[in-house]
Amino acid sequence: MAQHTKSEEHDNVIYANFGARKRVSTPEEVGRVSRVRSMAPAATRIVSFVNKEADSGRITRGRQYANGGHVVGLDVRNGAVHGKVAGSQNEPFTVLLQVPYRTNDDVAELSQMFARTPNSIANARDGLLSEEALGILIAQDPADMRFSCTCPDPEYVCKHVVAVADRLAARMDADPSVIFALRGLDFARLEQAVMEQAKNVSQDSFSGSSLSPEERNELFWEGRQLPDMPRPKVAPAVDDSDPDLLRKAMRAVSHTNIDLLRAVSDVEDLYYHLTHQ
Repeated sequence: MAQHTKSEEHDNVIYANFGARKRVSTPEEVGRVSRVRSMAPAATRIVSFVNKEADSGRITRGRQYANGGHVVGLDVRNGAVHGKVAGSQNEPFTVLLQVPYRTNDDVAELSQMFARTPNSIANARDGLLSEEALGILIAQDPADMRFSCTCPDPEYVCKHVVAVADRLAARMDADPSVIFALRGLDFARLEQAVMEQAKNVSQDSFSGSSLSPEERNELFWEGRQLPDMPRPKVAPAVDDSDPDLLRKAMRAVSHTNIDLLRAVSDVEDLYYHLTHQ
């Protein structure tokens, strides 16, 4: 087990028997701090990986810190998350959450996985990712991640680490692009990589060189699963139109300015009812 990293600068921190409480070992105590709200798979993995390395007391206090607004900084970078948590000292403590290194081949494997899976990009935008994809994007096992904090708590995972992980999970829940930012990716680059991999996938499907005779026969008769139909945003057309042109068109059938305003308002009301049923 990696050791809890501490800052070489002591500043005004008093290291006096801090965090003497031992890690819990009874499942009853651990069970009392289980999260009840549902989260996206990536957020669930982050929280569960951190909780496996912490005791119930630190988990509870960490969540209280997160909910109380003590996490004053959260910077998601390629391979790591840097957090700042306001604690009992004048300066915030620095928290680091590191994910295991991934090579270009690992990222290519992810895009190939997406290219072979229907609706993969749409699902990714909704935060719906497979276990295999999460293993590449985050980690396969809690031991693959590294946590550190500059606070004086000697435990490997302190309440500040828990607080940062909680806020990171909440951000992943609200914006799935954060999951890919952890690997230096965005949806535009991911889509481009998937499109490039899709060419190879289509060639494999056409040649059938990597398929067994049974799989080629099934592919010939059944084909592959098609992606879902696109889901365009529903919005009134007047939102994307030029209001001056609309008023100009309505002026031709309006006798007064009041009639003109009423005509424009009627058109806006019609589109509103068409798009809000």
